[in-house]
Amino acid sequence: MTVTARELAILFVDALDLEDVDPQLVDLNATLFGDGLGLDSLDMLEIALIIQQKFGLKIKADNPDIEQIFGSLENLASYINSSTTVQA
Repeated sequence: MTVTARELAILFVDALDLEDVDPQLVDLNATLFGDGLGLDSLDMLEIALIIQQKFGLKIKADNPDIEQIFGSLENLASYINSSTTVQA
């Protein structure tokens, strides 16, 4: 199963109740935190839980690539796709 960055945008906007965000207009290369989507550390924990539940993939906070993985929706989709392919 592969996931696109747009599908993640839709999933996260819904799960995080981002009422003022249209998932179809989200810049898939924008940063998820700070100036990009404006998510915070609590949102990151919720995203990690969503990824674990939906894709069976646990992203540990001590992963040395965590900033890159969560750098954008494109990065996150790429990580999920490459990691789930390896596990399959």
